[in-house]
Amino acid sequence: MSEPVKPDAFEFEKVSLTDARKVLDDTVKPAVNVSKPAASWDTKRKLTPPESLRTSTIQWILKLPPHIQPRLLQVKYPRVANRIAALWADPTGCESFFDDLLTDKRGGRKGFPLNVANEVASLRDYYFRLHHKGGAAWEHVEWS
Repeated sequence: MSEPVKPDAFEFEKVSLTDARKVLDDTVKPAVNVSKPAASWDTKRKLTPPESLRTSTIQWILKLPPHIQPRLLQVKYPRVANRIAALWADPTGCESFFDDLLTDKRGGRKGFPLNVANEVASLRDYYFRLHHKGGAAWEHVEWS
């Protein structure tokens, strides 16, 4: 005796993954092939003159513990150091800026040299400990 057919039930045919891919590849063909050139962010980026380290940034750096002071960041990327110093008093803005610095949201970005990235990560962790009662920033990362 067969089971009664339910109106909201689907019937499936077992097929191999290879056969399913072949069917999808054969049925889903674009009407027009359009090749998009890779986005060039160089043309979209605003050209800004080189920025030097501000006096307020130097004062901020000197207030940091010596092992946290960003030595290479201030030399190679003074604009970024100025921005961190300006945002230091704004927990939401500063944490967001740190996240933007340490995360590639556009894909394919070169990023900072490792020694500079380590300085930024150390600053981020130090900042987080100051504003979150001693916990490390990485304790709140969701690992999958």
